[in-house]
Amino acid sequence: MRKTVNKLIMKVKFLLIIGFCLSLSIRGFAQSTAQLLQKSMIALGNWEKVDHFEYTTKRMNLDKWQGYDFSNPLPEKDSFYLSFDLKGNRFLHHTQNHYPGGYLFDTYRLGRDTTYYVYDGIGSRTGKDLLNLGSSSFNNRKNALLNNFPYFILKQLLTEIKDEPVLTEENDLIISRKTPTGTEEYRFDKNTFLLKRISKIQGQDTLVQRFDNYSSSNGLMIAQKSSLERNGNLIYSDSLASFKYNKGIDNNVFDFPLGYKPVTEQTPKLSAKMLVKDVYLIENVDGDRNVLFVNMGTYIVLTEAPLSSATARSILEVIHTTLPDIPVKYVHLSHFHNDHIAGIAEMVKEGATIVCAESMKQPVIEMISNTDNTLYKTGKVNFSVFNNQKVLQDEQKKLEFYE
Repeated sequence: MRKTVNKLIMKVKFLLIIGFCLSLSIRGFAQSTAQLLQKSMIALGNWEKVDHFEYTTKRMNLDKWQGYDFSNPLPEKDSFYLSFDLKGNRFLHHTQNHYPGGYLFDTYRLGRDTTYYVYDGIGSRTGKDLLNLGSSSFNNRKNALLNNFPYFILKQLLTEIKDEPVLTEENDLIISRKTPTGTEEYRFDKNTFLLKRISKIQGQDTLVQRFDNYSSSNGLMIAQKSSLERNGNLIYSDSLASFKYNKGIDNNVFDFPLGYKPVTEQTPKLSAKMLVKDVYLIENVDGDRNVLFVNMGTYIVLTEAPLSSATARSILEVIHTTLPDIPVKYVHLSHFHNDHIAGIAEMVKEGATIVCAESMKQPVIEMISNTDNTLYKTGKVNFSVFNNQKVLQDEQKKLEFYE
């Protein structure tokens, strides 16, 4: 009996030693995140020698939150141009967004002297204003633009991530990490070490950025195809039109446009202006939006819930200061674009009923679910939907809403 026990003990010890040795062996062969990032950056070519570059794509935009039909977004054929002077810390980003029906957004975003400017190339939205967004926005825009290129993504990641073993799945090498806003996963081709995909889970949203069909451009690897998805839906896809670097850059590219007047972007404190008795206007909400609210005696009717929950809270604060102790009973939403309805959850929390066309109900539900899913799950969202026309009235006022 004692011999049998001793044999079992020896066997267990032997297995533990083998397991420990295998563990050391696996660790010895495992690739660290730092090693993989460095290999991938080398595979992309010597981007460190790039002083300046120009990059142009043909973009197909399918963002359902900015289209004409939420359930069946039509592809927009857009253009994306970027001239970047890395050495001089300057950039010009020019986009043309072609909406169905011939509507065009022609936007220039200029970074120079560590200051960020925006202007409208055809003057249809902001006229001849050269909008100065200040120095605080400069780095944010600069980093956002460089995040279109794997090299700069990986260079930044290398400074932030802990050096841990890399995961392997079939033909992919995977780096995974937690961030203050969620989780991120970076997938690389096992053979070429090139970055294939970035997945980011942020709250209710899953964003996927893809890089495909790499080719060499004078020694630098550049993705011929790239795209962005949100929750499985394509937002945009880019096809490379041209890329060149260190070929000389025209300094006029970064000049201020002729005939435009400088305007400093300042966010004034929101306030209500009475248009006529009981009808109020809140102007310049986040720069270029106006919101109406009407005192119906025992309740308030508000138009729109723009941009974000924070913006909506600011609007509600103005309303309650102007008309204390009168509840916001109805919020009318004109259309489903996210810059008009993204703050609706805050209105619902106050007990407001949503007034909108029948066709808008599903987009609004989805927006509320994305913003504060508990509201819809607990049944606290009330709608007053209509087709063609909706009327709200008291003894003195009549409000008519049309689809």
